[in-house]
Amino acid sequence: MSARLRRVLVSMGLAFMCAPVLADLPAMPEPLEVAVIPEKPADAHWVWISDFQYGGYGRTLLYNADNGEMQGMLDTGWEGNKLDFPRSGNEIYSLGMYMSRGYRGERTDTVATYDKRTLKLLREVTVPPKSIKGLPDPNHTALSDDDRFLFMHFFTPVSSVGIVDIKANRFVGEVEAAGCAHIMAAGARRFFMLCGDGAALVVTVGEDGQEISRQRSAPFFDADMDPLHGSGTRSGNKWYFASHRGRIHEVDVSGAQLAFPASWSITETQKGLHWVPGPLMQPVAVHHATHRLFVLMLSSDLKPKGGGYDFHRIEATEVWSFDLNSKRRLKRTPLKQPTSTLAVSQDATPRLYGGSIYGGGAVTVYDEASGKPLLDIPVPMSPTLIQPVE
Repeated sequence: MSARLRRVLVSMGLAFMCAPVLADLPAMPEPLEVAVIPEKPADAHWVWISDFQYGGYGRTLLYNADNGEMQGMLDTGWEGNKLDFPRSGNEIYSLGMYMSRGYRGERTDTVATYDKRTLKLLREVTVPPKSIKGLPDPNHTALSDDDRFLFMHFFTPVSSVGIVDIKANRFVGEVEAAGCAHIMAAGARRFFMLCGDGAALVVTVGEDGQEISRQRSAPFFDADMDPLHGSGTRSGNKWYFASHRGRIHEVDVSGAQLAFPASWSITETQKGLHWVPGPLMQPVAVHHATHRLFVLMLSSDLKPKGGGYDFHRIEATEVWSFDLNSKRRLKRTPLKQPTSTLAVSQDATPRLYGGSIYGGGAVTVYDEASGKPLLDIPVPMSPTLIQPVE
């Protein structure tokens, strides 16, 4: 009997006719082992980069920013957003939207919990199918400061906030927030939102995740003439937001009531053009230890552009850094490519990360001290949100 015939008979389940053939078959491969992401060395630079798919299912990829190697990947659902990392523990949380037939059918929104080292799904909870979709934003979700609750921006188009008890893996309810958007943690059981009249809505929840109080501040920014980019950033007990025309607004969440220090200007006019914060994705970042604020800046005539793009949607050409204590600019760093999203690592030799949702292709890693581009991290589609590993 030929070897070929023996293989055919075995594939047909007729092994009893040619039992000796089994000895000729190659050994079965060993079962796949669960890959484990190693601990990040203290001096290494790692970064999570969300990859936008323009109407498709997204993913967030973990890269070693010192050599560009990919360490791992998580799917984040249709037009996926950022990941949420607790301050303690070894888990990762992701709010995702899925459809039963890929791009149609029944919609299901879930909060998935993954193991931080293996990226294995540990559990998930289904939430109402209301999570806001569109361009990703770092403040579409927020973890409470004690890591107990995940707050999610719902938009139906009525604005509200969904709440998941992470500890119990349970959806506990929804908070009405008409006219307000973006969610910023402000304590163990508290968050605030930016509202259309320039005020802040502050909501406190109880041990069960249900709302127990709310306050609305007086307006602290001009929502008509100089609105804020909602993608602000936090350092300690202060949040920092850049306005469209170039002012930094601070929100202090350390007290029983929010405080709003005086805003300060970062704009500059040259040859009739105005340097202002431009990109809407992640225009600001803070290096905590040195109290430095980094802002993506562009030069504009401040006139809305054709094709539906306002001046604040044009990508940045420079990063400006400021001392948060003196409110003075420290330096200007030219960017290798037009940039819509910015982040900074938190180590003693920080790296700046800049990517473009419009240009796509790569996230450039810069040495913050010299401004020198160090390498480009290839991203399969279009980088949006950037989250350095601390």
